[in-house]
Amino acid sequence: MRKFIIKSLCLGLLVLSFAIALDYMISMGLRRTDCYRYQVFNDIFKDNLDYDMLFMGNSRSFMHFNPRIIDSICHVNSYNLGLGGYAIKTQISEYHCYKAHNGTPKTIVQQVDFMTLNMEEDIRHQHDSERFFPTVYDKTMRGELKQLGYGFWELYCPLYRYNGYQKVIKDGLLEYLGIKHYVEKPAYKGYRPKKGLWNGKNVASMDSINSLMNEKAIALFEGYLDECKNDGVYVLLVNSPVYSQTTKKVKDLDKLNHYFDSIAQKYGFKYLNYTENYPLCDDTLNFCVSVHMNSVAADRFSTDFANDLISLGLISK
Repeated sequence: MRKFIIKSLCLGLLVLSFAIALDYMISMGLRRTDCYRYQVFNDIFKDNLDYDMLFMGNSRSFMHFNPRIIDSICHVNSYNLGLGGYAIKTQISEYHCYKAHNGTPKTIVQQVDFMTLNMEEDIRHQHDSERFFPTVYDKTMRGELKQLGYGFWELYCPLYRYNGYQKVIKDGLLEYLGIKHYVEKPAYKGYRPKKGLWNGKNVASMDSINSLMNEKAIALFEGYLDECKNDGVYVLLVNSPVYSQTTKKVKDLDKLNHYFDSIAQKYGFKYLNYTENYPLCDDTLNFCVSVHMNSVAADRFSTDFANDLISLGLISK
């Protein structure tokens, strides 16, 4: 019986060691890829990044603000931390990770819209959720992921979070072993514009769109602004262009815009709303879908935005 127990323990330790090694290989392999899902956190973990301007927000951040153009006009060094499909709680966690590794920037351009103040309790199975899998090896992100729905098994049981993600496992292993290098929609300093022709079918089928203003999300958002204020970081709230016919369908939009404007003023910041009285919003030729501009329009917007930063005295040229 004693021998059986010893053999069982040895076998268990062998299996556990193999699982830990395999988890590490997959995770580190994914961090070596040139795939947009992993690129932002890969860059964050390099440490000592010297960016004085960060773009934060959802997909409308990383598809609309082109650092190449804004850097050249404003003479800044910026990076786009936009997270497609995620609202303010996850965006704040990403910023905390950035701050832990790289310190604070001078300015944050925070993309806001009718989806920002949604409340996320569990991100484990959301859009592109595999982007977070390799980050569990980072102490700061482990703490943040606990607040985003990750439990003991996802954080500490090797391979558990990869269950059902066969392609992700394969990609990570092949990359780690040097068999294949994966490149998928690589971004420039986090910026990855939308490509394609106008498709408005999804929004055309909607009678109205709700403005999301969850009380818990609002509290988190204001805590984030307070944190930035205390850190000496200037936060510019920006609502980038949305197709005008879509904007008209958003319920309680005046209330939402009033909130963003008033909360910006409270902290000594500013709110710029490009969804109203901005020519790019009126033509479907500037959009792929109603909330995402195409690359040509995004470049035009980035140029206008950069010049507005200068004219408003927010950046010294």
